[in-house]
Amino acid sequence: MRGFKLLDKKQNKSLGFEAERYLLDDYGSEHIHLKNDSKELVFMVMFRTIPENSTGVAHILEHTTLCGSEKFKVRDPFFMMLRRSLNTYMNAFTAPDMTAYPFATKNKKDFYNLLEVYLDATFFPLLDELDFLQEGWRYDLEESGTEPKFLYQGVVFNEMKGAMSSPNSQLWQHLHSSLFPDTNYRFNSGGDPVEIPNLTYAQLKSFHQKHYSPANAVFLTFGDIRMP
Repeated sequence: MRGFKLLDKKQNKSLGFEAERYLLDDYGSEHIHLKNDSKELVFMVMFRTIPENSTGVAHILEHTTLCGSEKFKVRDPFFMMLRRSLNTYMNAFTAPDMTAYPFATKNKKDFYNLLEVYLDATFFPLLDELDFLQEGWRYDLEESGTEPKFLYQGVVFNEMKGAMSSPNSQLWQHLHSSLFPDTNYRFNSGGDPVEIPNLTYAQLKSFHQKHYSPANAVFLTFGDIRMP
């Protein structure tokens, strides 16, 4: 296949696969293929997303990326695929230093359908400002009391407010901040509810432009998939 250069391969008999590592010449990105005869077909694209603060930009971008793309202009293409796909697994997650988008299916046609949706979502998302306000954070007016007041709302904001209310989460984050005070791991990659409202829509788009490129990606496939 044009652009794929085999760097090395290694047999792992105990786990039943042969690991092949390719370089995509056009972009300098790496593709790891775990070759075996499994009918479970797996794909994942992962981006290095090193946080520079605790606004949760990588986490909010993960959510906003899944709100429609250039080719699939629907509010939630992943939810649409859940109803139409034969997938056995679909997800996305943000870790302290990377964001990953994996899926699995036992149907080859379904595999390539999902592959098209995932690649378009990650590399060509719409990133609409209204989606940022929905998934990230926004001001909301509460009128239930004697005097109306402004509150913070947002999917990720509320998710992290709940997550960071746990004593274990607080302990874990403070340990990270104390153990790695001079590294990016001191930040809360999921987002600190105190810091999340400091994130702007322009910063979100800039983060995507900087990090979501083939040169900053690692691709992974698993199963009975023909490689060059």
